[in-house]
Amino acid sequence: MAADAEPALDIRGLTVAYHDEPVLWDIDLTVPRSTILGIVGPNGAGKTTLLKAVLDLVPIASGRVRVLGDAYAANQNRVGYVPQRGSVDWDFPTNALDVVLMGLYGELGWFRRPGAAEKEKARNALDQVGMLDYADRQISQLSGGQQQRVFLARALVQEADLYLMDEPLQGVDATTERTIIDLLRRLRNQGRTLLVVHHDLSTVREYFDQVLLLNVRAVASGSVETAFTDANVRETYAGGMPA
Repeated sequence: MAADAEPALDIRGLTVAYHDEPVLWDIDLTVPRSTILGIVGPNGAGKTTLLKAVLDLVPIASGRVRVLGDAYAANQNRVGYVPQRGSVDWDFPTNALDVVLMGLYGELGWFRRPGAAEKEKARNALDQVGMLDYADRQISQLSGGQQQRVFLARALVQEADLYLMDEPLQGVDATTERTIIDLLRRLRNQGRTLLVVHHDLSTVREYFDQVLLLNVRAVASGSVETAFTDANVRETYAGGMPA
């Protein structure tokens, strides 16, 4: 298979356990390139753990993960990650531009200071998310939606082929949500692939090309049209819909 024909992500038999308790169980998932895939499921379903397993941030009990046709370690510079906003220390004393520049450390190394070219890339990324005017603002002074845009810019500046985003739309205002979705679509149209943990079932059909319904195991995955059915949603949420 040609390199560009390889799926962006291919997972086979992935099991992750914490203290002998399975958090993900025997997950199979193939994500083609140039796709926006939404990951939905109840709290505790393993959505964040799935992203961390792809990123080699948690040990896997069994199975394999291939990222852009190879092990994650071989392609880690081609992967961008946007963590949950609540997992970040927003009181850390730094400004928006410096946060975005952190996305270039994989390219620069930790001991080479960013120069004019890197700062221009970072400013361009901020501009793409409507945050250029806030480049010198301390991140602690930004609203939740603005902070989320800055973290998106940090991922953008990496110019990755695969993006993993953990609840990028949670707690943001309607304008920021539309900005983020428009950005994801532009990236998809440029050939990038995006995995997005998402909580709002009412927008799944509008926002995503493919979907994974997850509750420790993969209940269903595939195109939104075929996988996102009422029966699969009920099974994923064990008969109840999320609040």
